[in-house]
Amino acid sequence: MNTPLQTRMALAEIPDRLEALRMANTPTNANRRTPDEPTPAAIVNTPNANGGGGLALGVGGDFNFSPLPSPDELVIRQRGRRRFTTTFSPDKVNGGGTGGVGGGGASTLRSPFQRTPTKNLQLTSGMILRSSPRKRLTMGSTPPEPVPMETYSPIKIATSSSTKQQLWPGTPIVKKLKMDDRPIAQTNSDISLPSLLQGLSQQQLIDLIVKNINTSSDEEQMRRQLPMPDISAMEQELHYAKRLIFKSLPTSRLCKKTDAAAYSKASMHLNEFKRLLQTQAKRLHDSTHWDALVDYVSMAWQCVASTPNWESHAHNTVRRQCFKLLACSCYAAIKHGGLRLGQTRLETLERNLREWSKDYEDVLSCVNALQRTLNNRTSL
Repeated sequence: MNTPLQTRMALAEIPDRLEALRMANTPTNANRRTPDEPTPAAIVNTPNANGGGGLALGVGGDFNFSPLPSPDELVIRQRGRRRFTTTFSPDKVNGGGTGGVGGGGASTLRSPFQRTPTKNLQLTSGMILRSSPRKRLTMGSTPPEPVPMETYSPIKIATSSSTKQQLWPGTPIVKKLKMDDRPIAQTNSDISLPSLLQGLSQQQLIDLIVKNINTSSDEEQMRRQLPMPDISAMEQELHYAKRLIFKSLPTSRLCKKTDAAAYSKASMHLNEFKRLLQTQAKRLHDSTHWDALVDYVSMAWQCVASTPNWESHAHNTVRRQCFKLLACSCYAAIKHGGLRLGQTRLETLERNLREWSKDYEDVLSCVNALQRTLNNRTSL
């Protein structure tokens, strides 16, 4: 005689065997069930309509013994989200008591192959989902247009541009610092004016003086205060250029200092000496400072005469060009300056011209111009 425990164990093995047989006998498309379709195990454990404990043995009660499915296929079939009951009772699993599978009430367990129903989320009025424009048109609602952010300033501009009213008296008004684009000579009063004028060019100084002269009386007063150009700085530059010429000469006792080899070393410094002489003489000539030009010629003639006198006549070309330049400058000063040069300066120049004729004979033309100027003075 079988005990209730043995009967219960035999009945528990029936659903698994029926499921394996049904899966093997059913075609591939038939194995795909909907989430709400009960499994064969659930059909077996569910009582019939009459309340009895009958078993649904397949379709029509026929069995086709086929090989079992592979383990991978069983794992794929059993995939899904499972939901278990919060309470567990062996009575509900076994159908209640010892009545077997079809005994007392229906089972409340859900099949593991059924999907968990999703919740319908109710959108609140404040939630806006992103969607395509076509979907928004079909739904009949469009998202609200973005509102531009308004900017507020703590300073309220009044009706008049000169007065400003502060909205919040407690907050300080931050003023924007303006960079001063004026020259530092106009803004920095700690620097002396002579120091600032040294950095200006000759043309800038001329423009500054002319700009500050408003009337003819100011011009007349400015003329009375004009000094004679200082040629001491020119003299220093000229002597420095002459010193470079002598430094370039060979220092050996076995070498001459006036031959062609020495000239080849000093030729570059000779050309620089001539260029400097032309620049300084032209500056005084263009400024029409004839008295300063006469003094410059007297100073520069001695400097040129002290330069090396080369053995070759062709190498002395630069020396003769410097003498010619000074003679032309002296002639222009006598011609344009005339008696304004002063009695003392003219007499000194006459003595110097006779001595300079030893270095350069063409300077005698300046002597003739000087005598004509002195004769005009005696006639007046």
